Amino acid sequence: MKVKELIKNTKVVKSQEILNREVSGIFYDSRKVLPGGIFVAIHGTSADGNAFVQEAIERGASVVVTEKRDLVLPSGVGLIVVENSRKFLAEIADIYYHSPSKNLKIVGVTGTKGKTSTAMILKEIFEAASFKTGLIGTIQYEVGQRIVPSTNTTPESIDIQALLAEMVRAGLTHAILEVSSHSIDQGRIECISFDAGIFTNIASHEHLDYHKNFRNYLESKLKFFSTYLPASKKKDKIAVINIDDVYSRIFINTAREKKLNVVTYGLSRKAEFKAENFTFDRNGTSFVLRGKKFSTKLLGSGNLYNCLAAISTAVSSGISIDTAVSVLGNIKNIPGRMEFIDTGRPFTVVVDYAHTHRALEELLKTVRHLNPGRILLVFGCGGDRDRSKRPIMGKIAARFADRVYITSDNPRNENPNQIISDIYRGIPFWYKRKCELIPDRRSAIKSALSCARENDWVVIAGKGHEQYQIIKNIFYQFDDRKVVLELLKEINN
Repeated sequence: MKVKELIKNTKVVKSQEILNREVSGIFYDSRKVLPGGIFVAIHGTSADGNAFVQEAIERGASVVVTEKRDLVLPSGVGLIVVENSRKFLAEIADIYYHSPSKNLKIVGVTGTKGKTSTAMILKEIFEAASFKTGLIGTIQYEVGQRIVPSTNTTPESIDIQALLAEMVRAGLTHAILEVSSHSIDQGRIECISFDAGIFTNIASHEHLDYHKNFRNYLESKLKFFSTYLPASKKKDKIAVINIDDVYSRIFINTAREKKLNVVTYGLSRKAEFKAENFTFDRNGTSFVLRGKKFSTKLLGSGNLYNCLAAISTAVSSGISIDTAVSVLGNIKNIPGRMEFIDTGRPFTVVVDYAHTHRALEELLKTVRHLNPGRILLVFGCGGDRDRSKRPIMGKIAARFADRVYITSDNPRNENPNQIISDIYRGIPFWYKRKCELIPDRRSAIKSALSCARENDWVVIAGKGHEQYQIIKNIFYQFDDRKVVLELLKEINN
């Protein structure tokens, strides 16, 4: 494809020496540039792509896209100046891959909690209805039989378009995308033709390191329903909203103003998909929806809402409710989400991704409902992330757990001891005696396992499915689930 074909419908401030050049690929990471490629310099959260223009040229970039009007390039390297490089990247990515989203039924899932579980449940229902479905989410990207570990919940626009194009080539008909607030704010989902959007919930003290305040965070989530879903040229677009969320009315009104078909779910009597007779125990969750009895091994109120979101979307898309009943009965777990570890011991071990105060509270309340002997909680908070939630999470942990082992999560560039101190600061003095501060995560898990007695629950929170720990921007192999099994062998010996 020639450059002139890529840019003919885009807004370019200035260009030179480029129009008839053939494009070998589009890149935003200078380390991955191939000869004859276009390098788009975008502003990342920690780096500016303009700092890597020289490296991109050395690797063979024939055209550079930038917002800098005064950028000087070597002779023979083409230049395109644009007002918004991220938006431009999304536009040319869609053109380069021939607008694959137009050939797929695409559902976007956004919210603070429940995106991954909702997306994976919905994928199972679609597949059971004989819809070949791809997935782009927090845990992994799935294209047919090809599964790739995720790098971002919602990757960069060019990566999304490449995955969607691969899905089309593989004969898939549907795709489900987890849509993060970062991706909405940065325009990574620009030019994707969505058929439906799901709003799970929204909580304060989430991603404030990026959004700065809750209002910005809320507006970012709303933008999916006010801008990106309405912009799709698909017909009969659906907005599926959790009516029980305190901010649901804002999302419902926004969706209706944009002429979207609104579908609501929840426990409220006003919900179109209203769950009744909801109960759960150690063996799973059950509820009644539209006269049908649902049973699933997924535990707790959080998973009830995830199931309702998936069912509402599937049924509103023409799938029979009986198909959903069958699928939920066969789902055993979602990786790293209330995932039980088979230890063969008289106590229970659960690994969960809960890394916000609201998610942690919901997790611990769910476990408490199951009448454990004691709850032994291992958790920490991520570094280089919102610090204001740390004391809040400490207070919640100490309130709902019987023993608390405060440890490292992904400290990144922060001092792990400082993060732990921030958490500990929020714990009332009368709860402090139940807490231990153990910076090494493996040692903290070992302490909890060694302390566990019959009928106790060891709850390991924060990292869930992750198979690494980030310390000083270095990724070390670390999987809570594997570490548990390794430590139990050590304890035995």
